Amino acid sequence: MPSTGKKSSKTQSLRDIVQQHLLEDVFQSSNDAVQKHNASKGGSSWMVLVVDPESLRVISSSIGMYNLMEHHVSIVEHLMKKRAPFRDQAVLYFVEPNEKSLARIIEDWTPSKGKKGPLYGDAVFLYFLGRLPDELFGMIKKCKELVKRVKVLKEVNLDFLTKAAHAYHFDMKDPSIYSDLYLSKSVTVSPLQDRMISKLVTVCATLNEYPHVRFPAKNPLCTTLANHFQQKMNEFVGANSTWWYNGDGVHPNSERATMLIMDRQDDCLSPLIHEFTYEAMVNDLLPIDDDRITYESVSAGTAKEGEEGSIKMDALLNDNDEVWVELRGKHIADVIQTLSGKIRDIVNSSSGSALNNSGKSGGKALSINQMAKALKALPEYREIMSKLSQHMQIAHQCMDKFNKMGLLDLSDIEQTLATGKTDEERSPKLKEMLGQVVEDFRKQPDSMMRLRLLAIVIVSQRGLGSESDLQKLIHEANLSKKELATIQNLEKMGCPLVMEAPAGKMSKIRDRRIAPYGREGSYSSPTSEYSSSRYVCVLKSIMEDAISGNLAIDEYPSVMPMPDAESMMGSASKPKMVSSVRKDTGASKWKKTSTGTTGASGGKKKSHRGGRQIVFMAGGVCYSELRGAR
Repeated sequence: MPSTGKKSSKTQSLRDIVQQHLLEDVFQSSNDAVQKHNASKGGSSWMVLVVDPESLRVISSSIGMYNLMEHHVSIVEHLMKKRAPFRDQAVLYFVEPNEKSLARIIEDWTPSKGKKGPLYGDAVFLYFLGRLPDELFGMIKKCKELVKRVKVLKEVNLDFLTKAAHAYHFDMKDPSIYSDLYLSKSVTVSPLQDRMISKLVTVCATLNEYPHVRFPAKNPLCTTLANHFQQKMNEFVGANSTWWYNGDGVHPNSERATMLIMDRQDDCLSPLIHEFTYEAMVNDLLPIDDDRITYESVSAGTAKEGEEGSIKMDALLNDNDEVWVELRGKHIADVIQTLSGKIRDIVNSSSGSALNNSGKSGGKALSINQMAKALKALPEYREIMSKLSQHMQIAHQCMDKFNKMGLLDLSDIEQTLATGKTDEERSPKLKEMLGQVVEDFRKQPDSMMRLRLLAIVIVSQRGLGSESDLQKLIHEANLSKKELATIQNLEKMGCPLVMEAPAGKMSKIRDRRIAPYGREGSYSSPTSEYSSSRYVCVLKSIMEDAISGNLAIDEYPSVMPMPDAESMMGSASKPKMVSSVRKDTGASKWKKTSTGTTGASGGKKKSHRGGRQIVFMAGGVCYSELRGAR
């Protein structure tokens, strides 16, 4: 039977809820059952955890081995590999409900001539990430040796990963996903789309949310996915009478959530623009495998005046790292300044001067050599200094890549193309901008960077003015056949390579574009601190309007009738006050811009009442959208 879940606080993050669900409803409940079983029949009090690749990633994204050992898990085994017998221990299978995994479980309990007996003891716990289809349940019933040992069979509704506190993803990295989403002409739901929606149902089941479902009216894919999700969610609620949800009329101070089903096709620009927050730069510029990064660390033991010794070290960048959580959404310049300040605070609070009076440099960022000497001189602060040192060195490596790749000048081109204006609020001629693009092509050795910039030009301007303009840029970009195919595939994403209408008055880049998701407005942020980060993803404004109750129902209808704004939001929100930014035209592109705020808000954040907003982006979200959601 599915897990009904316990009452969760709306202040808990998704990651906290998943962790609690796993530890309490899976491992603690199984451990309690094992202890009760052993009290009468004897045997080991430990369990073997058997996982498939999908479930292993779900567990790894939420809990660690220490948590498992606390709940009497002795070893974690891979279902698809040869395993050693532990006949005195109970076994806990935690797998995705697919035929391949279930066949291996049944094989464990099917007698054969080559087997000496079952691999595990008499207590078997079966947990599935999502809904177990009837045909697979039938396979279990046919295996008598397994059935007589099963103590628990439960659908835990955790068929997704939680790599951040308030973000989830479905771990679907097969490139064929895009072919299925954007090349298929079928009007019916494909198996892949059905799998995506099934995973989305488990997100809502875990959060105890039965949301109103909204989608962009002009997007056929979102329309199909929204209706299929509503059907699947209705089936889940109907089949689980003990499951509760926020806004069911029983649980006080809670309202039903809203699910926004979006499509990557409606905004192909945001993933292409270089993002200069810490998290985005680490994933964009440095070699990182999942959460693990290998970086060059200056060794405090070998660093001498005028020289730096370095060694390679590994680090995990996830929610268990408090410094990473604090800094990942900040601009890289702020990250280095913040880290320098933290290190300097520790040095200044200690006896002696670990930096040899380098603290006199005031608010300047520390060099790697200075930091290494501080680490060596302050052994009592070794743990926190090591963590700060780790992030300082990773941040400096990001900046080294930034400078080597010439991203400062490139970002200026990208931001102007995306927003329609330069840092000085001037609207340049399109011909002028294309000249800058060609100059960057000629000095850029990395073909992937040239490909990315060409894609930004095409997507931001909704195509070039003529076929000859397109061919000239393609010639200057000097792309391979595979890279040219990538450019041509933009048309499959709804991005024309050549403007459908004559350029006419398009001699200047338009400030007000036909925005993605059918929304009109400027792409320039009125509160941007850095000129290299003026562009704001469209999803942010959509989420803000959804929270404030200003998202038009005709543009974003719901599958089922929505309650009126008064009952859903409590009170109507006032129109947003627009901030004004005056930029110092002589300032560096990397320097913070000065900001002034108008209105009576006094800089305080607005608070909004109502249910949670859940966003699903078919095709995946980018880091600027995650930052906007935070």
